[in-house]
Amino acid sequence: MVNATIRDVARLAGVSLGTISNYLNENKAVSTVTSQKIEAAIEKLDFVPNSAVRVLHGHLSHVIAFIVPDGGNPFFQEIAKGIEDVAISERHVVVACNTEGTPEREGHYARALGEMRVRAAIAVASPTTHSMLVRLSRTGTRGVVLGPRDPKFSSVDVDDRTGGRLAMRHVIERGYERLLFFGGPAAGPAIEGRTAGYADELRAAGRDPGELLRLDSASGSPSARSAAARAILDLPDLPDAVLCANDLLALALEAEAIRAGIRIPEDLAIVGYDDIESARTAPIPLTTVHAPAYEIGCRAAQLAFASSSAPAEHVSLEPSLLSRWSTDGAPEAGSAYNRRRLNRS
Repeated sequence: MVNATIRDVARLAGVSLGTISNYLNENKAVSTVTSQKIEAAIEKLDFVPNSAVRVLHGHLSHVIAFIVPDGGNPFFQEIAKGIEDVAISERHVVVACNTEGTPEREGHYARALGEMRVRAAIAVASPTTHSMLVRLSRTGTRGVVLGPRDPKFSSVDVDDRTGGRLAMRHVIERGYERLLFFGGPAAGPAIEGRTAGYADELRAAGRDPGELLRLDSASGSPSARSAAARAILDLPDLPDAVLCANDLLALALEAEAIRAGIRIPEDLAIVGYDDIESARTAPIPLTTVHAPAYEIGCRAAQLAFASSSAPAEHVSLEPSLLSRWSTDGAPEAGSAYNRRRLNRS
């Protein structure tokens, strides 16, 4: 079967080749009525535009890149859902780029995405994010940072300093004394914000921020998380409470504590960050700071589709703390929360 051409679409829709080109390349506004005629013709003819030709002619592709340091983290997967929903409504596709936090992989994706002439690149903030987006912007790609305000690019973030304050205030109010921060392999603006929030609350309680111990996982792999969790449990003085950089670390610590016969929260309280689904369904439901991942993705994608001449815009979203069993213990047997838990068992 011979593939339909742009001329076939124009003929069936009753419009000029120039109008079809404007519709496909988004060069000029096309009326709603005309757009509907073109869409109907494209569907009837099963016409597939040649994106390679589009790029050769200097146009951006209908691709949005989502650049993340850990593609296996459910939090980033939830952000991706928000990006995808907006991208699909704009007839674009999303390509996920997992850098694993290494400059080598970031450089590889910067080169590849530049060659693809992607419409936009949405990148989780890292020390090299700004320079990577500057490089991509030279080909017309619009950059969006998931992190603190950037001087050149639009950005979306969660107020991590507030998130850190909420988590630390929660454990202080419950009387936990020996505290430890369980971090991941890569430092960044989000972690800096949270640790600043921890320090704020410790000072507000008349305590020294320096008393907060810290232990980091060597990498983001499950085995590294578990090994770091065991190292915490093997400390000469077990912390009363551990504040974790994300829920994956918190869940690894919970699993190792259960395996070692350590009671949660009687012997060890745990606070996560992100509020992924597993935090809610864990054997001991996890107290965590909720970050609105899906909304982050939607807002970032909306910024990505803004006009190329639009100024950079910053969106800041508020976190909230969700208290569950890992810090407060099991609720009373007759409580609604416990009944829901028992019904799922």
